[in-house]
Parts: sequence; C-alpha cells; structure tokens
Amino acid sequence: MDPLDWIHQWDDYEMYLYAESGDADRESGIFMQVSKSFSRDGATLWEMLYERRLCDVPETGPSPEQPNWEDAVLRTYLHEHPNLVADEKKYLETWLESSHLEEF
Repeated sequence: MDPLDWIHQWDDYEMYLYAESGDADRESGIFMQVSKSFSRDGATLWEMLYERRLCDVPETGPSPEQPNWEDAVLRTYLHEHPNLVADEKKYLETWLESSHLEEF
C-alpha cells in the first residue's frame, strides 16, 4: 500500500485516511487525521489539528493479517463515500469555528 494514495492536500491543510485493525491500546476503525502546515525558519512543518474515528472496519473483505488489508478497506470505504473529501472539508470548517470559540 502506498500511503500517498490516502493523502489529500489543499491550501495549508492535509487530510490522511487510514485503517487500523485494533489492539489492546486502540480500537479498530477507519480514521481521518487532519493537519495544517506552517513555516518556521524556512522549513515547512505540519501540526496535527485533529484525528477522528469515522467508522468501524467492515467485517467483510480480507483479514487484517493480509498485506493488502488496509488498501482494500480504504478503497471500499472511498467507493461507498465518494464525497469524503468535501464532507471532511465541511467538518474541518465547523471544527475550526468551534475551536476558535473555545479560545475565548
């Protein structure tokens, strides 16, 4: 799997979609992580704004032990949610508005 398949960048933001099969420390699911870039001393740095669990991992498909498991899970999810990028941009906009309100 190439993680670059699951990254979408626009303006100063980046969203990264990934799946985890879960373990004792973390539940399984499909997750979205959103970061914002900023420059410091001539270098571009990324700060994670939030990470959220989108849903459970479907029980159908390859088992998590197979090398193509995450790729298959994410491709199925994207096929079922063709508006994912637009929906996440709306979520980010709402999240940014609410996080700025909490600062005061």
